[in-house]
Amino acid sequence: MLVVTSPTPLITRVHSAEATLVRVNPTSISSSLGQSFTLNISITNVTNLNAWQMYVLFNPVILNCTGISVPSDNIFAQYAIDMLITIFNNTAGYIRAFCALNGTMAVSGSGTLCQIGFVSKGPGITVLSIANKMQAPTGSYLQDPDYNLIPFDNIDGVIEVGSAGFQRNVFNVTQNSTIYPVVIFSNSSITSFSYNDTLKTMKFDASGSAGTTGLTSVTVSKQLLDGVFAVLVNDTAISNTLATNQTHNFISFICTHSIQHIKILLTILGDVNGDRTVDMADISIAIDAFMTTPGSPNWNPSADINKDNSVDMSDISSETENFMRRWNP
Repeated sequence: MLVVTSPTPLITRVHSAEATLVRVNPTSISSSLGQSFTLNISITNVTNLNAWQMYVLFNPVILNCTGISVPSDNIFAQYAIDMLITIFNNTAGYIRAFCALNGTMAVSGSGTLCQIGFVSKGPGITVLSIANKMQAPTGSYLQDPDYNLIPFDNIDGVIEVGSAGFQRNVFNVTQNSTIYPVVIFSNSSITSFSYNDTLKTMKFDASGSAGTTGLTSVTVSKQLLDGVFAVLVNDTAISNTLATNQTHNFISFICTHSIQHIKILLTILGDVNGDRTVDMADISIAIDAFMTTPGSPNWNPSADINKDNSVDMSDISSETENFMRRWNP
């Protein structure tokens, strides 16, 4: 059963009543493994809208897109749509939908832009992120008949997919009299949690039956940790995926069970091995993954510095620009 809920504790952002707002609706849901469901991308308080494009990111390990459609009661319903283009990629984890009216026609008000269908593929927590805002023609944008971009705020969605053996572990961190819950969703047993604000490091132990696989999703407020992350298992960096919304970071990784000591820390751009220094070891890792994309045999998401789903010269350049730099508290 699909449950509209708040699977992850979030900080509510206040938006101006006059601002144009694009949001994932509902913003928080819980789903069971293998379940199909539909989400809307909705818009509120827009003026003079002639065309829109939504570029939406998701974790393809957790969700697969099954289709994108514009419902009959969409915001352009009073006019015939001149152009509709929909694309989704379940390997890289993105959706792109474009819709436009003919000529100088435009609408104002509130309504639905599109509907997106998903099936829950794997357990974990993922963000449905409205990405690259105000970046035409490749990102998410709104446009008037004169091709001017319309500013907007956005609210992303959070989807939690449950499965047998997975539990939500909540640890409260207090900073400056404010309590920030850290959610660790995993089929591992999570113990010995700690957080060091000076070193910007989070630690915990993950354990399970020897030889089995542990999948863990960590939800942490940006007030505690925000920036470039490294995930270490027994002091060795492992591949991880990062998604963000307006208030939280969502870090997912896989490790083999026994008893593993997990460390999540802030570092600098280009540090792939998690030692908080960019050196030849990091460049070597990127070279090993050079010219790969998700699904390639040597694909390493940690080497994808600019998070464009490809390890190429731009990633190598990011490392060389920070060569021999070190993160310090």
